[in-house]
Amino acid sequence: MTLAFLSACEAEKPTYVSLMLHPAALQKSYNRCVEQVADAGFPCEIVLRAQADFTELSNQREQDPERFGARVLQEEENSVYLKKGFDSAWQAYQKVGESKHTLEALKQMRLELDQRESSYKTSVLSVKILLSVIAATSMV
Repeated sequence: MTLAFLSACEAEKPTYVSLMLHPAALQKSYNRCVEQVADAGFPCEIVLRAQADFTELSNQREQDPERFGARVLQEEENSVYLKKGFDSAWQAYQKVGESKHTLEALKQMRLELDQRESSYKTSVLSVKILLSVIAATSMV
């Protein structure tokens, strides 16, 4: 049962985000593209972009570890700030039933909520990628 699950996961096309979060899979996919073993449907453009971005982040960490660490902390602080904004928008949206808003006001509230959620998720993802770089380069 487990083998079938693992095989199914390996058969999936990697995404930019999954590659950035999993350096070993990124390296494996990169090797596959470079060695030209990838089939036409394999997203080598995405793999090459992820490899270039990951390498750039790794180089930044290597060249100035303190600055890279400060970047991680800044992004974490930004995530906390964005989470508070999202929570505030969510609470306001949940209270909509208690007051009478126009349809346009409701749409605007939902749009703001969605934007805040997207910003928060993007920030969290950025932190995860930076931490992935640290983990990958710490093992060397």
